Amino acid sequence: MKIYISILLLLPMFIWSQNIKGHIENENQESISESSIEINENKSIFYSDKEGNFSIEGISKFPVSITIKKSDYQDYEITLEENEFLNIILKKDTVKSIESVTIKANKPLLKRKIDRLEFNIDKTPLQNLNAWDILKSTPNILVKNEELSVRGNSQIIVTINDKKTLMTQEQLKQLLENTDGNNVSSVEVITNPPAKYEAQGGAVINIKMKQNVLSGYKGRISTRYTQATYAKGLIGTSQSYNTDKWQLTGNYNFVTGDYVRYNFDVVTFDKDKTRWESDMVRKTHAHEQHVYNFSGQYAVDSLSTIQFGFDGYNAPNNNGHYNVPTNIYNTENNQLQSNYLTSNKKRQYDNSFNSYLVYDKKFGNHNLTWTNNSSTKRFKENQDVATLLNFDGQPESNNRFANNSIQDISLYATQLDYRFTNDKFTLESGLKYSFVKNKNDLDFFDGTSGTLVPDLTKSNLFNYKENIFAGYISSEYKWKKWEMKAGLRSETTLIKTNSDNPVVENKTTRTGLFPTFYLMYNLKEDQQLGFSYGKRIDRPNYDFLNPSKSYYNLYSYFQGDAYLKSTIIHNLSLTYTVKDWNFEAYYSYIKDPSMEISVQNPQTFETVYNYTNIDHGQNLGVNFSKSISIMPYWKLNLFGMGEFQENYFMGTDKILYKNDVFFYNANVSTQITLDKAKTWDLNVSYVYNSKTIQGSFDISSSQRTNIIINKKMFDKKLEAGLVFNDIFRTDKNIISTRYADQNQYFKDYRDTQYVMINLKYNFGNQKVKDAKAGRKTDEQNRL
Repeated sequence: MKIYISILLLLPMFIWSQNIKGHIENENQESISESSIEINENKSIFYSDKEGNFSIEGISKFPVSITIKKSDYQDYEITLEENEFLNIILKKDTVKSIESVTIKANKPLLKRKIDRLEFNIDKTPLQNLNAWDILKSTPNILVKNEELSVRGNSQIIVTINDKKTLMTQEQLKQLLENTDGNNVSSVEVITNPPAKYEAQGGAVINIKMKQNVLSGYKGRISTRYTQATYAKGLIGTSQSYNTDKWQLTGNYNFVTGDYVRYNFDVVTFDKDKTRWESDMVRKTHAHEQHVYNFSGQYAVDSLSTIQFGFDGYNAPNNNGHYNVPTNIYNTENNQLQSNYLTSNKKRQYDNSFNSYLVYDKKFGNHNLTWTNNSSTKRFKENQDVATLLNFDGQPESNNRFANNSIQDISLYATQLDYRFTNDKFTLESGLKYSFVKNKNDLDFFDGTSGTLVPDLTKSNLFNYKENIFAGYISSEYKWKKWEMKAGLRSETTLIKTNSDNPVVENKTTRTGLFPTFYLMYNLKEDQQLGFSYGKRIDRPNYDFLNPSKSYYNLYSYFQGDAYLKSTIIHNLSLTYTVKDWNFEAYYSYIKDPSMEISVQNPQTFETVYNYTNIDHGQNLGVNFSKSISIMPYWKLNLFGMGEFQENYFMGTDKILYKNDVFFYNANVSTQITLDKAKTWDLNVSYVYNSKTIQGSFDISSSQRTNIIINKKMFDKKLEAGLVFNDIFRTDKNIISTRYADQNQYFKDYRDTQYVMINLKYNFGNQKVKDAKAGRKTDEQNRL
């Protein structure tokens, strides 16, 4: 006799509801009653009712092995994919035996660990997105004005497989936009990083790439077309090859296109009774961008491995010609009083290269890792700025200047880590040394006479050297329902700075201690209560320490601060998890936060973009996340947060001001599988950010609505995707300030409304493991 067993897993795709329901029947569709079912995990036994229905509850983790105790049948094992009926034919046998069914399930979408929140997207429709869009959908991560932040704090570190990224915010965005979501398995949001991590940054976002297990070769070619205001294109390839000893992975993307950013700036000088309005459309031609990486791993023996690799970004010629009209109005009668036209011809060269070498040795419960990293970055910018002035009461005149700037950065870091672990106890310790050298050479040219001649009064040579010596110790202990982790990190920083115009010479030695503490209590199998504290430091990017003036036009320039202080951050967090609900309450105190502030000078009518420290800030907030399975093919994800933000800053009148706001965020997304074969997927998402603050500035609310449609064809080897991003063109901001003699606002839109078509073709064995990339240092992130 044959028996068909149909088991319907009524479990959400993202977070399991901790129960299994099913039905048992024979080949004649007759119910089999009173069949005992044993869960090997906890030895519980359940029986089907007279109609052959059964329900198993209290499942705490997966995979789960289920044994169906029916005699006289052969063994039968099958892997069940989620949200499918399982039909098993058990053939009659003369030998008495039992039949086992192994059910393999995905990890929960959200998993609270003692020191981080893990957002698992493996085998979910979210993998139809690129890595940047996945970050936008991750709880606790916000993207405001195209800048990443965690719990209101933008001073964060982004890593990929624990590897630091050596890129600016814009380059990082481009890299992640060109990273296929199918390669991403999870995103870890580490709001209080443990002592093993560098003390740099208020939080860490770690993007974990897939790590499969089979040997052989696999490859992918992909192409993408994006139509925003202007078109962009991408073509790329990914290759992996594994043997018993070697794991090799390489990726390359060529990107070309035109990028545009729209700004409308309004500065009002109250005493002068004038309002200056500038309409800026900055179109940049970036027709040659190269993004590449290579990772390799060699198994010396079963206990020793060597990892090596490199990655880089190269844009040899990003250029643009910006024409910016500025109209000056009389605020009393609103009549046009004067105007000028700025023509800015700009050309940039940007190249960064990172390499690493890691040796890892295991012996029993002990592990020793030696990591070496080196990086170089070269950035060149040339601009020629001409201004046609037509001021009231003055003859029409022309002004011209130019500047050439070159930045060279090199660094080296070496780190030795030791780890001991057993079932209940883990001990980690390590030592690290890093050296950074940064050189900025700015040549300024005056063209008032019609010919460009060097102007030494505005040229500058800036040098920066930094040495960091660090050590840490951390331990974790588990007993019964408790789990505790504590650590201490020490970092001594030696800084030497010199600048010839303005003349600055600064030598500083600082030693900081950075403790971390975590405590978690398991109330029940599906309930956890946690507490954590961490102290962090955020050292300024090397660009922001340069005190020379870098002019955008005749009336505005950027200036850094050689005496810029490092930001100290204290984080407290209380978490509660029950089934598929995650709640968190948190508080952050931020001493000397650094940020870019624009200040208008009523005497010269200049607007100065100054990177500086404000006095302090603090955030107090709560958030929650929830995933809902509406139907087996329809999932809904919810995330919400509310946060009270305070920034204290010293105004131009030397008075301490407070700027505060209650900020809230809502992130709603839904994924629908449109056919039984799971070849059509639809993803719709909506994000709302309320008004927020940055120092003296208020940043208006914003929202975005996205639709993604994905189709898999030819045995899922070919994938086609269609993306509608920021459908209603609402992902834009107004940034304003009004205090003392400051009165200005800026409208900013970064061309986020677009339609994108992408194609991917997979070949070879798609389960080949990608070589694991080595970790990099926090210094590389600051380049």
